[in-house]
Amino acid sequence: MAAVAVFGGAWLLQRVELVSGGPLLAVGPLASLPILLLVSLVAVGHLGRRWIHLEQGEVLAVYIMAAVGLPLASTGFVHFLLPGLVTGFYSFADPGGRFYRFFQHIPEWMVPGGAESPAVTGFFEGGVAVPWTAWVAPLAAWSVLAGGFLAALWGLFGLLQRRWMEEERLGFPLAELPLAMLERGTGLVRDPLMWAGVAVPAIIYGVNGITHYFLVPGEIPLAFDLGEVLVEEPWRAMAPYTAPFVFELSPLLVGIVYFMSVEVAFSTWFFFLGSRLQLLAAETLGRSADQGTFIGLGGQWREWPNFFPHLQAQARGGLLCIGFLTLWAARGSLAAACRRAVRQRGGEDAASLGALAAGTAVTALWAWAAGLSAAQSTGFVLLLLLTFVGMARLRLDGGFPVVGIYFLVGNLFYFAGGTGPDAFSPSTYVAFAFMSVLSYSGLAGAALIHFEGQKMARALGVSGGGRLGLAVAAGLALGLLAGYWSMLNLVYDHGMFALDQHGGARGVARVGRYVQYLYSDAGLREGAADLDRLGAMGFGALVTAAVAASRTFFGWVPLHPLGFVYGTGFGRLIWGSALAGWGVKVLAVRYGGAGTYRRLRPFFLGMICGDLFMRAVWALVAGFGTPGGGFRF
Repeated sequence: MAAVAVFGGAWLLQRVELVSGGPLLAVGPLASLPILLLVSLVAVGHLGRRWIHLEQGEVLAVYIMAAVGLPLASTGFVHFLLPGLVTGFYSFADPGGRFYRFFQHIPEWMVPGGAESPAVTGFFEGGVAVPWTAWVAPLAAWSVLAGGFLAALWGLFGLLQRRWMEEERLGFPLAELPLAMLERGTGLVRDPLMWAGVAVPAIIYGVNGITHYFLVPGEIPLAFDLGEVLVEEPWRAMAPYTAPFVFELSPLLVGIVYFMSVEVAFSTWFFFLGSRLQLLAAETLGRSADQGTFIGLGGQWREWPNFFPHLQAQARGGLLCIGFLTLWAARGSLAAACRRAVRQRGGEDAASLGALAAGTAVTALWAWAAGLSAAQSTGFVLLLLLTFVGMARLRLDGGFPVVGIYFLVGNLFYFAGGTGPDAFSPSTYVAFAFMSVLSYSGLAGAALIHFEGQKMARALGVSGGGRLGLAVAAGLALGLLAGYWSMLNLVYDHGMFALDQHGGARGVARVGRYVQYLYSDAGLREGAADLDRLGAMGFGALVTAAVAASRTFFGWVPLHPLGFVYGTGFGRLIWGSALAGWGVKVLAVRYGGAGTYRRLRPFFLGMICGDLFMRAVWALVAGFGTPGGGFRF
């Protein structure tokens, strides 16, 4: 059942996303297709229980496989990976160009052929069969990396599981909807409050979708750009192009925020507004044009905003601090788990420790084979793991829509060592560029979904542990196979040029170019160590540690360190929804008590469901429209 769902879903996703340009169905804080599959399985289990008997554990396992596999088969991994492997050999194959000198440092086993290879030309021009013989080796190599990296994350979370679930009791806000569907089933569907919540996004996106296709009756606005108001000096500095100041509402995000803790939701919009004040202060000090010495990817590709006070660097420092504080607080639990693993030589702790060791070794060896030195590959993997622990806290404890790692870990090496021909070897720049897929894809999200699955299994009283681990592994394998098969068949049939110009694959095509800019700009343009960004990272870490300490010693402090990281680094994506959801929750609890909060839960679950359902509706409609003309929200 799961295999049919993943392969069928992958086939559909390529046509919706790459051809039609419709809404994304498999990525996001809660992906539409896996949730709709879960709803269908629950409905079948209730309506057809006389003929079909589905246990909750079976439904949960199928959901986990789909939730892991479908994102990997599309924008969660495959769409980021495949274009980057071939674009350099086609678009930038001029022998006199700045990219060409790096080609000899790209390992042959990592890509499906060099310049003028039929595998490369067919990828862009289309009209040919997939040259599987050229793709088998690189796809196998990248699958090994994906499996090794996910094994390391699975092992790390296995060791942290007891600490996070039994001692700290993390909230897991993003598990609320699938858990509610599994627990209440058709009882939730019969709740009128849920349908009232469904009606909100159904009306908004129904009207906006009709407006998109027919230009009537008019769009229901969900965003207001404060940059249109802040036009005078110095206030305009609060809304630069590279860091928009837009108040935007999303029914999906408002619904999710309702299930977050009040402190996390408040801190998100509070620290985002604080970042606007930082930008204003930078303008007052005359430093708003100070971009630092980091070369990065040229003007448009740098971290946004690409000038002092370096908000992304602050968020990265805070994130690493959260990862460190998390591991430090869990040091006793980790030591106890390791002792049990060694003493028992079996069981979940031993499996987790073995997976962490093996997965870390595979990832580090892969990075070394790709061009990093032994020290660089070890540091790279350790920083990835530390970053991911921080990201995991953002999602599992805070409820933020985190599906990957995002920050380019290779940039940390450039901040400290500078860039240019004398800073690192060409193979180092190539390896960091190609392995950026570990940061910008949703591969790491599979481990997050696994942990949420463990939470749901405990709540339902069904078997989790190794059974869910096998479901995640099966989802990984199915997702990669389905993604490789469906995307390559589509691209070699249509051609990436056509899908870029007349389809919905513009973003995918840009990712292919992005990898080449990553190694060429940093590898050729000389830049010293960026002390400004390193200082911003240190500042972010200090603020995060100070907020965490204040919560420990002063319980009345309403701020949360997770909110600083998200509000400063990603706040523009959610601060409006965080403010709205926080306000509704505070009013409900203050004037209605905990009972009112619980009674309103179905309404906000309905808002989430309605948003995901409307994505599926407009994805279906996009398939009947012109290529690239879909309604995406």
